[in-house]
Amino acid sequence: MHTHTISPPEWKSVFDSLSRVYDGAHASLELLSPELGAQFEIEDEPLRGISYDKRTGVELHFLTRDGRHLAHRIPRPNKVQLEERDDGLLNAVEIDSDGDPQRVLRFQSPLPSRLLTS
Repeated sequence: MHTHTISPPEWKSVFDSLSRVYDGAHASLELLSPELGAQFEIEDEPLRGISYDKRTGVELHFLTRDGRHLAHRIPRPNKVQLEERDDGLLNAVEIDSDGDPQRVLRFQSPLPSRLLTS
């Protein structure tokens, strides 16, 4: 397993690429907190996209199987990492933010990270 830190100037383009490559792919969102441990916020739902704006932060968008739209906002991100398996497949995106639990977006069907290039 390899972890690559993405610099803040690259966040928007990486999230745009992730949104394009993983549109409709099933994913889960975990919150990791020292006090609570690992908690699923969203489990095995279709991902519709990830957006980033300097003013509002990161938003993860899901469309549930019953047609509801779910949005999860991360207001003050300070670190984004891509977790890549030894075979080169992208396994997860880790997002840290000031004063909040770490968020881990896990993909049910990992794809090669090389697909994220523009």
